[in-house]
Amino acid sequence: MITFYNMTDNDILETIENKEIPESLLAKSKNVIAVLTQDWCPDWHALEKDFKDNVNYSDDVFICIGIYNTSAHVEKFMDFKENFWQNALIPYIRCYKDSKFIKDSNLMPFQRIVKAFN
Repeated sequence: MITFYNMTDNDILETIENKEIPESLLAKSKNVIAVLTQDWCPDWHALEKDFKDNVNYSDDVFICIGIYNTSAHVEKFMDFKENFWQNALIPYIRCYKDSKFIKDSNLMPFQRIVKAFN
């Protein structure tokens, strides 16, 4: 089953400060997908629909969504994402298994994303 979580401004700031998605979020499930995006992005809206269409997926997956253009830290986060993670595209997807980073991408369907967990 998929559980959705909208990252807070504090989560986004902690990501910048620690250069990684907060451990408190990574510990929510064995399989975590972090999606970092902007609310106007059509690719994000397509991905969000795909996630919702797979809400009853057989394994537990925690999806944390960081809509950073509405955050108080938008400029700081964009600078971090583009320079530290070397990714200027949206949506930016990071996959974690057992709290460890395993894969990133910019856009792929849910069924391909979850193959990273196998």
